[in-house]
Amino acid sequence: MCHLDCRTPRALSGDERFALIYYCFDHAVASCATCGRAYREIELVTDYVSGRTHLCPDCRGDLTESIRAHLYACAMLPEEVRRRARVVRETAQRLVKQSHQLADRADVLMREVEVTVAKLRETWRRSESRDPDALRLLVRLKLADRRLPHENIPPTISGEPGDGSICGACDEVVPASELMMMVTTSAPRSSTADDARPIPMHADCFELWNLERHHFKSGR
Repeated sequence: MCHLDCRTPRALSGDERFALIYYCFDHAVASCATCGRAYREIELVTDYVSGRTHLCPDCRGDLTESIRAHLYACAMLPEEVRRRARVVRETAQRLVKQSHQLADRADVLMREVEVTVAKLRETWRRSESRDPDALRLLVRLKLADRRLPHENIPPTISGEPGDGSICGACDEVVPASELMMMVTTSAPRSSTADDARPIPMHADCFELWNLERHHFKSGR
C-alpha cells in the first residue's frame, strides 16, 4: 500500500483494494452515518458517469474514508498490512489537505486577476487617448484566464454593424456607427453555454486581440 494516485487522493490504492477483497470480503467494511447502516464491499455501488466508487447504495455518499478506517483497524488483516494501511491513510489525509490549500491559493490568485482586470478596465475607460498598452494588458490577461480564445479560430471572421453589445476585449459598448467583429471558436473555452456564443469586438480591439493571441500561442 505504498502507492497512492495523487490525482485522486481519496481513492483506494490497488493494494488497499486487494486487501479489502482478500481479507474483508465476508464482513462489513464501511458504515454510512447518514443511513445508519454498515455494508460489505460487494454491496457498495459505483457511479460510472462521475467515476466515483465505494458509494453508499442508499444515499450515494462516498464511503472511501470509512473503508480506509476499517482497513486501519480490521483484526482480520495481518499487522504488517494494517501498518501499511495506516501509512496510506496518513498520506491520503495529507494530500487532501494539500489539495485544499492549492484550491484556496487558486481562489486567491483568481481574485487578484479579477482586481487587476478591473483596474486595467478602469484605466482604459478614463484615459482620454485610450492608451493601447492598457488595452493590450487587458487582452493578455483575458487570454491567460481563457475569457478570450487564442486557438481554433475559423479563417474567416464575420463583421456587422454594432448593436450595442459589449466588446469582449475592452468591455465597452459597440455602437451602431462602428463595425463589430463576431469572433467564434470551434473549441469552447469551458463547459458553460456562454462559451459557445460569438464574442463581439470593436474592429480595432479585434486587430489587437488577433495579434496578441498569436503571441500568446507561440509563447506557451
